[in-house]
Amino acid sequence: MNSLSDKKIDKLVSAYGEEYTPDVEKGLQKLHARLGMEQNHTPVRQLPVKKWLSMAAAVLLLCSAAYFLFPGQETMVFANDGESPLEISLPDGTVAILQSGAILSHDPAFNEVERRIQLDGQAFFQVHKDKSRPFFVGNTATELRVTGTAFNLRVEDEELEVEVSEGSVELTKEDEKLAVTANKCGLSKKGKTLQLMDAPNLNRHAWRTGRMVFEDASLAEVLEAMRTNFGFSVKKAKGCNFPVSASFSTDNPVAILETIAKLGGGELDESRAADQIFHLKGICQ
Repeated sequence: MNSLSDKKIDKLVSAYGEEYTPDVEKGLQKLHARLGMEQNHTPVRQLPVKKWLSMAAAVLLLCSAAYFLFPGQETMVFANDGESPLEISLPDGTVAILQSGAILSHDPAFNEVERRIQLDGQAFFQVHKDKSRPFFVGNTATELRVTGTAFNLRVEDEELEVEVSEGSVELTKEDEKLAVTANKCGLSKKGKTLQLMDAPNLNRHAWRTGRMVFEDASLAEVLEAMRTNFGFSVKKAKGCNFPVSASFSTDNPVAILETIAKLGGGELDESRAADQIFHLKGICQ
């Protein structure tokens, strides 16, 4: 997270106090909707420091994040939609880089006995090594256990996907266990067994690294990488598939889809690009 000097923060807070009152209520409503929380049960409304919270929120929003501290409950970090990836440091020294729209939270006991967080969205972790206190991440069905490693993690509802760049992690789902080592990817989906895949080019890190490399990868594999990295939904003719070998910069993800469409002899339909839905027209003909 970008740091600001105390003097600059004071100046920003003063300016916002005079000219603008941020719509904290609207921001909280958006966060609650994302987490499935009921507005009538939010503890934030009961805080007696609303004016201070408003000014603090204004400064934090300038830093591309919002921190919500629920006394005695949990700390939550929200990476604003449409912003650059957000880097934060957890109390144990672990570094996390959150993709735009991701939410990370942990309770006050974090780093006392164990290190446990919750994640909604996608993030990269460089976990501080501490064998006596494992690092845990979980969703409703699957738990990820780490002692010290680096990995990209995506959690969406009951789907959890981890791609390891250094060290190893362990996935646990009911009576299943799966070790995921460097340059491997582990996937947990509802109703399916844990899956282990090769990840030689670490393409699931592309949203952060700015690079995707494919070597005789199937079209389906390439489009899945676009979905998990950028949230794109890409439609193509049923049964259409061909190998892709290329290196892409992810500065302009839509340009990657345009290139893929040309490789298949077609073009990209961007008529629903605002909804992140694309159609590869005329390929495989």
